[in-house]
Amino acid sequence: MTATATGPRPWGGLGWMIVTRLCFVGVQATVKAVGNAVPAPQVAFLRFVLGIVFPLPALEPSRAARRSRTDWRDFILRTALHSAGVILWFYAMARIPQAEITAMNYLAPVVVTLGAALFLGEGLAARHIEAVVVAFAGTLVILRPGLRELDPGHLAMLGAAL
Repeated sequence: MTATATGPRPWGGLGWMIVTRLCFVGVQATVKAVGNAVPAPQVAFLRFVLGIVFPLPALEPSRAARRSRTDWRDFILRTALHSAGVILWFYAMARIPQAEITAMNYLAPVVVTLGAALFLGEGLAARHIEAVVVAFAGTLVILRPGLRELDPGHLAMLGAAL
């Protein structure tokens, strides 16, 4: 595949994927290094402030669009839920091992699958239902409830996945 002004540029996309992954790992390492010294809401605020530079170019075209009251309500609700999820994620990052965070984070697509079925009327094939059951079983293997005490970080990570 060749890179053209209008065509696909796979190497550019690959480069951006590598840069974003390095940034993500950098955030994780920083949160682990800081630990409990900085409260999770403050870390989330700093993450949002530092991350605002990326969507800034899209703000001007977005301002021209007319938004209904329902659009604004949905936007504010989504923003509040996303902010709560980020705060819970940072809280969990400072308290439980990285391996458990990563494994529990894979529960998010399962929750989205169930939400799509319950709230949007999406159909679930048998293989999807099997995948959901296996994912929940995997989460129970990771958490081992009843065999050890669950840290508040574990509950925060479950909340972040939701």
